[in-house]
Amino acid sequence: MNAQSLFASAAINIGLALIITFLFSILKKQPSNAAIYYPRRLSDRHPIPIPHRRHQNWWCSAILRFLPSVSWIPQAFRVSEDEILQTSGLDALVVIRLFKFGINFFVACSLVGLLVLLPVNYISPCGPYKSSHSMDSFTISNINRGSNRFERFNSDGFIASIYSGLKPCSEERTLCSHLMVADCALRSYEYNEILMKRTQQLRNIRHQPALFTVLAREIPLCSEHKTHGCSVDHFFSKNYPHTYQSYQMLYDATDLEQLVELPVAFVTFKSRWGAALAAQSQQHPDPLLWITEMAPEPRDVLWKNLATSYRYLPLQNLVVFIAASLLTVFFAIPVTAVQGIAKFEKLKKWFPPAMAIQLIPGLRSVVTGYLPSVVLKGFIYVIPFAMLGMANLAGCVSRSKREIKCCSMVFYFLMGNVFFLSLLSGSLLDEIGESFSNPKNFPSRLAGAVSAQADFFMTYILTDGLSGFSLEILQPGLLIWDFIKSHTYSRGKEKVPYLYSVPYFRVIPFVCLSILIGMVYAVVAPLLLPFLIGYFFFGYAVYINQIQDVYETVYETCGQYWPYIHQYILVAIIFMQITMIGLFGLKSKPAAAISTIPLLLFTILFNEYCKIRFLPTFYRCSIQNAMENDELDEKNGLLEINYENAHNAYRRSFLRPQEEENSPPESSSTQPLVTST
Repeated sequence: MNAQSLFASAAINIGLALIITFLFSILKKQPSNAAIYYPRRLSDRHPIPIPHRRHQNWWCSAILRFLPSVSWIPQAFRVSEDEILQTSGLDALVVIRLFKFGINFFVACSLVGLLVLLPVNYISPCGPYKSSHSMDSFTISNINRGSNRFERFNSDGFIASIYSGLKPCSEERTLCSHLMVADCALRSYEYNEILMKRTQQLRNIRHQPALFTVLAREIPLCSEHKTHGCSVDHFFSKNYPHTYQSYQMLYDATDLEQLVELPVAFVTFKSRWGAALAAQSQQHPDPLLWITEMAPEPRDVLWKNLATSYRYLPLQNLVVFIAASLLTVFFAIPVTAVQGIAKFEKLKKWFPPAMAIQLIPGLRSVVTGYLPSVVLKGFIYVIPFAMLGMANLAGCVSRSKREIKCCSMVFYFLMGNVFFLSLLSGSLLDEIGESFSNPKNFPSRLAGAVSAQADFFMTYILTDGLSGFSLEILQPGLLIWDFIKSHTYSRGKEKVPYLYSVPYFRVIPFVCLSILIGMVYAVVAPLLLPFLIGYFFFGYAVYINQIQDVYETVYETCGQYWPYIHQYILVAIIFMQITMIGLFGLKSKPAAAISTIPLLLFTILFNEYCKIRFLPTFYRCSIQNAMENDELDEKNGLLEINYENAHNAYRRSFLRPQEEENSPPESSSTQPLVTST
């Protein structure tokens, strides 16, 4: 790809982003589109900032409604974290902090990358690695082997690793030991921040019925009465006599006249610490009997999956793994085709009629610069939804667990296909066999491939950030669907808000992929850094708007997405360090390569420390915090009310009193407990 192709891609993406953003600002002001752009506000009965003709200067309001503006962008940056935490929960705040992390990290990297590394790259004499890529003049490929200038990249790599976990450093540290200390401080800081907010959020939502309830599975039959319900009552009355309150069995509702008990129950306790103790204990010498865990929120439960036997879950996970692997292999075809389009010289060899593109001025730049990233983005758009369907087959008992599992599946899919396969198919297509036969040369080959693909990933970041985020906020699919409905079978009817949950499984993996690309290219191609800064600034504004006005909160895990995000960032750091090792070897600087290896090992060891120090708190309930919340409720006289509400939240709908059935539900927690198998 030449400079003209990159400029063509930038111009097209920036132009489309401006047009779509202005169009969004106009459509958002139209009262007829409130169901699309303000569904959350409508559902919460909050006022909508749309000018109406009833205003005394209605003609001024009409004009204002058709004037484009970007006022929603500065408004997004004025929203505080506490406001997001209060209105949307900690999970939504974790997404916003992910964008903030990207902004802070790449702004810091740009100070060194653009002011130091970019000039060093450009003014260095071309080395033997110089290829036909004109953008190589701005990358590390332009530095001669053995050049002393290459030592500066060692320093910048260390600075990039330092900032990957920490807020801006007070001074530059170029020694490996300083990097290790700063990296530890960074990750500890981020984990502690989220951990404190998690503790705060658990206290804020201490009335939630899930905190008093345990999900019990693989319940044996009572030897005397031959029922599961009797077994639950006997077991918990005997083993938890002071805290056990009641239970609700799960039934197969295939035949409502003859309900069949399933070996699954929601067990309610009189205190949070009692529920936490029961959920985190092994109940029976046989670990496949009396399996307990904290119950999901009633609105978060996947009722059908509760009927799946716990013993079959490993088999189902194996099936999901095989299906995801097959999808990954199949996806290699479009990725390789995309790289064929991006590499015009190879495209002419494979498909000679493509030479006709050169006859139209400027068309080659559009085809090789803009088209590959758009085609790739179009293919991977369906991947999160396909992975979500596969994750559902894994037997997850809640929507949150299903989406967390889907996040990991999508991220590693993107890392393998969009990142690595793009590198291989674009730069090492003729050397794959040699890479497998000489694995010790993998870092050097990876470094060479990364350098050669810098221009492609610049266009990918532009397309994903500008066009992708613009379409996210415009919601063109809903606009078309709403137009069809309004002019066909829903003509004259009141519009129902298009209310959906935050698509964590789609947002988090793609943003983390951009962090991976940015971390690897922070040293290799600093010219990518400004594109990444724009990507995260625009994404931050877009998702603040979406979380505030569009998406609803359908569950709250109190930040359980963060450990996975931390893991994805760790993977990005490791690949950055492996690339640095390869670059140092490629440029005949063995001392620099060897000095990076301890950093890589320490990064892995520190991740193990984080698993011990922080991770358990995100997946286990602290008995101390549970007791403190119980004491606070006892002091206010709310403890008994809360655990009674917990019992009622998981009751079957046909067993509720008639007046309760006729009352409007406050949330989706009123859906029936019975399910079909």
